[in-house]
Amino acid sequence: MKNLLYALAWIGGLGSVVSRSAGYQQAENLPSIDSTISEKYDLDSTVLSISTVASNLNATWDMAWGPDNWIWFTDQDGKVSRLNPNTGQIIELLQIRDYYRKRLGLMSMVLHPDFKIHPQVFINYSHIQSDSSIVSRLVRYTYDGKRLTSPLLLYQIPGYLGHNGSRLVISKDRKILWATGDLKHKETVQNPNFPNGKVLRLNLDGTIPKDNPYPGSPVWSMGFRVPQGLAYTGNGNLFVAEHGDATDDEVNQVTKGASYGWPDIAGFCDLPDEQGHCPDSAVAPVKAWTPTIAPAGMDYYNGTIPEWKNALLLTTLKDQSLRVLLLDVKQEKVVSESIVFSGKFGRLRDVCVSPTGDIYISTSNRDWNPPANFLVKADDRIIRISRSGLIPKHKRMAKEQSHEESSDAASLYQSYCQSCHKEDGRGVAGSFPSLVSSSRLSGEKSTLIRFLLKGSQSPSGEAMPAFSFLSDTQLAAVSSYVRDKFAKGASEVSAYEVTEVRKAN
Repeated sequence: MKNLLYALAWIGGLGSVVSRSAGYQQAENLPSIDSTISEKYDLDSTVLSISTVASNLNATWDMAWGPDNWIWFTDQDGKVSRLNPNTGQIIELLQIRDYYRKRLGLMSMVLHPDFKIHPQVFINYSHIQSDSSIVSRLVRYTYDGKRLTSPLLLYQIPGYLGHNGSRLVISKDRKILWATGDLKHKETVQNPNFPNGKVLRLNLDGTIPKDNPYPGSPVWSMGFRVPQGLAYTGNGNLFVAEHGDATDDEVNQVTKGASYGWPDIAGFCDLPDEQGHCPDSAVAPVKAWTPTIAPAGMDYYNGTIPEWKNALLLTTLKDQSLRVLLLDVKQEKVVSESIVFSGKFGRLRDVCVSPTGDIYISTSNRDWNPPANFLVKADDRIIRISRSGLIPKHKRMAKEQSHEESSDAASLYQSYCQSCHKEDGRGVAGSFPSLVSSSRLSGEKSTLIRFLLKGSQSPSGEAMPAFSFLSDTQLAAVSSYVRDKFAKGASEVSAYEVTEVRKAN
């Protein structure tokens, strides 16, 4: 079953050059260790220790394990810092002045793999130009032992208020791989002359490698919607994780010159209207999710937690969980998935693995789309997960975790609508509309049904995908549920009514 009511952002004005996200509140004190989380978590045979190492942060987007054995991290308000994971000490390295935060801001960062010889840090952030156009910049900084200095603009591409991506990694052959979003311009995603919806490949000086598949183009592969995860496995295979639209969040193995389908194909090429867009060059995902989970940062793990060895660790925003995707021996296929910490910490943006096998995850509860059901004073946080012992054999209990689809109306709303319209139906001002005050929801049923079947797109940026792939029973169930819950007194929608509107359209 494919997703429902995953409404895209209703975009407002551009605002100021530096704009804090809705819902973010500046912490009164400097980041410090939060003692409210220090507990154990049992896997099948391993006991994990969970502790917060930094709190009161501001939408941490990216983390990297530094050569100093500190965590280097970015926040969306243009700041790069170092965190001592043992003491909680944080040292600021950089405050970018020309970033633009209207939903995004400072995003990805990667350190030069030969940092002792080349103490360089590569950073991607949004910037607004004098003509009010938004661009996405790749800038290289040099670390002088105390600060990041000497910015050098390596490459610049068009940007947007959302759908920028992004994530950066550096390959073994010393190339920058840069995952970019589609910028809501679907018509150019499959065109190698445009950088949106791609994985780009650049030399470390920002020039285009001669062995790229399209001469003179930074494009390495294409056909992506909103990729926010990018990671190499131990043997050098590259994987990308991206947000789907109404359906099919994906993880794909990235190869030279390949197309991954978007916008003609969402996930697997398995629907009637996709069959005509399934060229031999289109690559099927190694994993896809419907209902969508909003995948974010990803890293490869082969550390000290035996249940998670040889796995991709994937953080999620909408699902508020950590996904453990075990790989086959060749590190090409996902053979199993487990879901941990579901709803425990809120939205998770990134994951970082230390050389000793400890795992660090960052929350994103104070970004532009804060969760209504989870927000604590200590947010945002960086949380450590480490192995602390084994469960005695006689006490081991098998834990079965599943992500089964449900046709129950309340479950449908929770799975498909709540991340945007929130538990109370009031949405996010300027981004996701309120259902409580929606005249469409409380109005004539056929109008509502037609809207859900066809979706919408307007010049102002209002967008919602069509949901004609849902069964009449499912669409009637969730429509009746939201009308009863948020449009008091509105009558139920029957499956027959959905059928009739579908026939007429």
